[in-house]
Amino acid sequence: MKRLFFLLLTLLILTSCNQSKLPEGVLDEQRMINVLADLSVIDGYMSSLMYTDTLRIEGRSYYATVYKNHNISKAVFDKSLKYYSNQPVLLDSMYSKVTRKLEAKERYLNKIQMNEQFKKVLGK
Repeated sequence: MKRLFFLLLTLLILTSCNQSKLPEGVLDEQRMINVLADLSVIDGYMSSLMYTDTLRIEGRSYYATVYKNHNISKAVFDKSLKYYSNQPVLLDSMYSKVTRKLEAKERYLNKIQMNEQFKKVLGK
């Protein structure tokens, strides 16, 4: 019985070690968070506009720009998203980090905007 328990414990440890390795062509967690944050900005911008065929076409180029800025392809992003989608707890954690990252950017931009308004009021 102890032998069986030891064998199962060993298998569990080995499989958990293998899961930490990312498959080839999958973005690591931090890079994926950065890409998701940038894509969320694009999605937010596009949702503020009236939907047209032109917007749909432009949207593709916006996404392509994000992929280019991160030195990845759409295929790499799609493969990474599929990989992380099979791990819902991890993906949820990643999206929480995306949200925090976007909130920090928003606070920073609001601060800049307030400083610009103060400069206008003070005449500087």
